[in-house]
Parts: sequence; structure tokens; C-alpha cells
Amino acid sequence: MRVASVRWFTPPTRPRPAPLFFGQERALRALEAAFLHRGHGYLVGPSGLGKRARLLAFLEGRAFPKEELVYLPLGEEAFPLLLPEGEGRALVEGVEALFAEFTPGLFREKGFLYAKNLVESRHEREAEALLQTLAQEAKAHGFALAEEEGGFTLTGQGPLPPELSAKLEETVLAYVEVRQRAQAEVAALRRSFAERLLQPRVEGLKARFPEAARYLDWLLESLLRAAALEEEVEGEALLPRLLVEGGTRVVYEPNPTPERLFGHLEYEVREGVLTTHLGLLRPGALMRAAGGVLVLEAHRVLELGSYPLLKRSLATGEIEPLAPRPEVRGPRLQPAPLKAQVFLVGPPEVIALLEEDEEFLELFPFRVEFNPEMPYTEAHVAHLGGFLEAQGVRLLPEGLAALADEARRMAGHQERLDARIYRLLDLAREAARYQDPVGREGVERALKAREDRFALEQELFLKDVEEGVVALEVTGERVGEVNGLVVLEGPLPTGRPVRITAQAGPGREGILSIDREVGLGGQVFHKAVLTLAGYLRGTYAQLGALSATVSLVFEQSYGSLEGDSAGLAELLAVLSAISGLPLRQDLAVTGAVDQTGRVLAVGRVAEKVEGFFRVCQTLGLTGTQGVVLPKANLPHLTLRREVVEAVEEGAFHLFAVEEVDEAVELLFGRRAYWVHEKVREALEHFQKLENGDGEKG
Repeated sequence: MRVASVRWFTPPTRPRPAPLFFGQERALRALEAAFLHRGHGYLVGPSGLGKRARLLAFLEGRAFPKEELVYLPLGEEAFPLLLPEGEGRALVEGVEALFAEFTPGLFREKGFLYAKNLVESRHEREAEALLQTLAQEAKAHGFALAEEEGGFTLTGQGPLPPELSAKLEETVLAYVEVRQRAQAEVAALRRSFAERLLQPRVEGLKARFPEAARYLDWLLESLLRAAALEEEVEGEALLPRLLVEGGTRVVYEPNPTPERLFGHLEYEVREGVLTTHLGLLRPGALMRAAGGVLVLEAHRVLELGSYPLLKRSLATGEIEPLAPRPEVRGPRLQPAPLKAQVFLVGPPEVIALLEEDEEFLELFPFRVEFNPEMPYTEAHVAHLGGFLEAQGVRLLPEGLAALADEARRMAGHQERLDARIYRLLDLAREAARYQDPVGREGVERALKAREDRFALEQELFLKDVEEGVVALEVTGERVGEVNGLVVLEGPLPTGRPVRITAQAGPGREGILSIDREVGLGGQVFHKAVLTLAGYLRGTYAQLGALSATVSLVFEQSYGSLEGDSAGLAELLAVLSAISGLPLRQDLAVTGAVDQTGRVLAVGRVAEKVEGFFRVCQTLGLTGTQGVVLPKANLPHLTLRREVVEAVEEGAFHLFAVEEVDEAVELLFGRRAYWVHEKVREALEHFQKLENGDGEKG
């Protein structure tokens, strides 16, 4: 059937405020279920759908528990503690206040100094009495007691009597013992004095923070020991580390390295030794999202090697910060509890790789699937405009209509809109630089500029067609030749005609694809050739086995070929080659066929039509040229205005077919049964020649 009208354009539409998940209601339901059950999930869909942006907007303003994570030192280890909002800060400030009171000034108070003097005076008198007794006895023997740097000694004339030497040793030992008892009593006094001051404060902290009792007891003992021994207190080794407090608890980590995801201990060099402490502990994204949500890009998690660690963390419910090198001196960190809900965001190909892992499906039970398309409705067009305006793009109704047309072209269907709204946003912003507010003119200029950026290869191709370098004909008739249509994939897919030729003769090899034989044809392409052979066997079954060899080739095609969209064109070329009947060159053909002769839909039909139209424009429109395409593809004809106008004016034609015979009559210009009869006669002739029954010359 000849298609008379292909007008499909969107009427001018005014924007309306857009719901956050317009066109993605399925994804919204899945997200709500994930949050209802507090389960981890993953968002899947092509880029440009706004998956991450919508998720973050969905979470904005939500109230999440804001527990605070504190790491508490405990000797050679440090353990985590989760406390209610504000309590972590209160614990740290309480401990810091304790340290503030534990100063050298604590032991300069009158009460302590008086008691200390009493103890020291008493032991000093005892020590002096020991020395006086020794001095008197030494004097009786003619010796004097002297104090030197290394201790006490007796000096005098002649050798030191043994009994005096023994007395000296006995006195020195007693003297040292007195001194030691003095130091011990002073130490006990210092400890007791500090304990009377610190114990009540520590007990108060323990009453408020019973979860930290073990740490507080250890801290008190450490301070009392330092007080007794007059040691300097190392706050770095004793103070807690408040790692996470406040914040929104919705964390997006764009660079999920293991260090940034799980946290890590940094280290420093002190006197040539590598050391670390809790002050150098850096929180990871999983910690910062405690009680809330962590959003990650799936491909980045895989690329940066964090996926196995993330799986282990989700399975155990613990976050283990990365430790420094083994030679670094410092506390060993115990894992922190994992309290975040994790969502991965990724394209289908990355998610498909992850879904092959059964553990992944167990850990991430909620699949949030974004549809790459949405129905073309007035409401969705208006909401699209509302989304664009919310992003700062001012729109006229005609401009929104033009953008919606592009969304329908991107979807490749008149009744669908491409849901990659952020790609449309890029186009709208580019259009705004030409026209603000954006109207149809601005959108068309932006589209033209975008096409020009990718147009060099197409321009060179059309130049080669015009100069005859690429052998294409769009007028007249040829035997065994037909114009097929292919699409060059890329940033801007482009349709292009290609000359398909066939040669037939007697033989037993059937359909032989030269492209397939040299390795240029893919599996689906080869399937189409075998299907074509199946059609021939079914249509001409009364002849028995086909005694024909037909070679098929895509002329001047040097890249790989894939797909079955050239099946109808190949079949027509084969029928022409066998029968010797010519085919129209002013018609290009696209469409797949099945073994029964039904013409099936193909992809990117609009680009294919436009590709042949451009070639006909280049070589000159005659008014008879056009494209034969599957009737099932009519809803996919989202053609540019110049092509639509050419069709409606009769300068270019479109023919929609459902059966092979309809295409046969269009291309051969004869009734289908007559063409089939000519094919049968040729096949019978081939059979006779193959059997040796043909005419002898």
C-alpha cells in the first residue's frame, strides 16, 4: 500500500510541573518497597534517565536516624560505639573535660603539697639518721663518709676494714629502700589525690554512657597511673575519636575506592618510626551514611576493586576500616556496625554482569528498573516541559513540541517518548543559546548544529555517490540488483543505501552469501540468508531440490554486517537473478522476511528512509523514487519535516507491505504470480542443465 500521509508532529503544549518519577512509576513502586523493608537495591537503566538524580531527590528531606559513631581506644585496640544523635559529641566533650582537669596544676594545690611534704620529710629524716650512724662509725675507724655522683663512699688512710665495708653496703641498701618507699608513698598519694578528683567524674560519664564503661574504666586507670608515675599524658592514645555526627545521612560517593568507602587509618613518621592513632582515622562513606542511604555507581565499584569488600561488608553487617602497613605502630581497629542502606546505580550491561553473581541477588534484593521509554501522551509531554523548566530552561509551547518530537524520534516510535530526559535537557540547553525562551527555531538550529558535528562522513559518502565512486543508481532497472538500506551505528545513527547484487546459475549450493564466506556477516545476518533459502524451498517445493547456486553480496561494503533487515531486498535480488527480470532502482527496500513470505518489522526505519531520501536528493529527485518497508513499521516513521513534506507532495514515496508478493509487484512492476512462474521456468531449466538434459549446442 502507498503511504499518503506520514505527518506525526507534536502539537504546541504548555509545560506543567512534573512529578519526580513521571513516566517511571514502576521504578517508584520498587523504591518505596525497598525503603519499606530497609533492603539494599540497585537502579538499572540506560544513561540519561536521571536514575541517580531522581533517587537523591526522592531522598531529599527524608528524616533518617543520625546515630553518631565514636571510636574508643582500649590499649592496643580501638572499638566502635554508636550513640544517639548528640551523645557522641557529649561523650567526647566529657572526656576532654576530664583531661582539662588533669593538668600539672592539679598537684600544686596546698592540700596535696602539705601531705607530700610530710611524707618526704619523714623519709628524709629516716635516711639522714642512717647516714649519720654510718658516719659516726666510720669516724671511729678514721674514715669519712662522702657522697659522690655514683653513690656513697668511705675515704681515709689505709685499707677499709671488712666490718666497715659491710656496714657501708648495709646502709646504702637501707637508704635506697627508704627512698623507694618515699617515692611509692608519694606516688600512692598522687594517685589517691587524682582518684578523689577524677573518680566521681568518670562515674558520672559511666552513668550517662554505660556502653563506654569499659573504655572509661581503662581511661581512669591510665590517668591514675600517669599521675602516680608523674608521666606526661598522651592524649592521642587516650582520647576518643568522633568519626560521624550530624549530616544529611544521604551520601553519594562518586569515587568509591576501598579507602573512601570503608575508611582508613593514615600514619605519620615520628623519630624514624611509622606510627598512627585515632586522630588519623578517616571515616568512609559507609560510616558517614549510618542510618541513611549510600548511593554508588555500579561500574565505579567494579573498576576500583571495591565490590568484593562491599559484598563482605553487607554480608557481615560490619564495616572494617582499612589498616595501614603492618610495620605501622598504632591501635588495631575493630569493625563498626553497618547501618546504611546501599543502592547501586548502573546501566543494563553492568547490572547484568552483577546479576550473574547469586550473592549479589541475595544482598541486593530490590531491583529498581527504569523504562527507557514512556507513552506519548499530552500529560507526559507537559511534564517533560515542567522538568526542563525546573532545570532552568524557559520554553515556548512550540519549543516543547519540537523537543517532544525529538524524544519520539529518539524512541523510534510515534506513540512513545524516549525517557532519557537528561539528554533532552542537553539539547534544550543548547537550543536556549540560539533562542530564549526556546521555540521551534531554537530546537531546529540546535539539531542542525548537532548533526553538523557528526556529518563529515555522511558528506563524504554523498560526494562519492555524486561522483560515481560509490555505484548507486536511483533510476532505471537492473537484473539482480536492488537498493537495500543499512544503518551506521554511532553517536548519531545514519541510514545509507547499499547496492545488493545476486548472480544465479545451475548448481547445488543454494544461496551463497559472499559476505558471510569472507567473515563479514554475523550470525543474525547468516540466519536471514538461511531463512531466504527456506522461503525458496517452500515456494518452489513442487520442483523438488533446487538446482541453483545464487551468490549474494553487499557491493562496496567493507565492514561487518549484522541483522536481518536486508532479508526482503536480498530475496528480491535472488528472484531477479534467477528469472532474469529487472528490478526498479528508484525504490530502496528494507524489511526482514520469514520462511512463509511474511514481511517483518526492522529497526531504525526512519533513519533508513531518510538515508535513501538524501541520496535521491543528491542525484536528483524524479518523483518516482521511494522506499518499500514493512507495514508493521508504520508507527516507527518519525521522519524529518522535509521528508514528510516530500512524501505529501508526491516527490518521494513510501510503500508499506505485509507479504513478499506485494514487494515483488512493486519492484518488478508485474503481477507476482507471473514473476513466480518465470522463476519456476528458470529453476526447471537449471535442473535440466544440472541433470544433463539441457540443449546441446
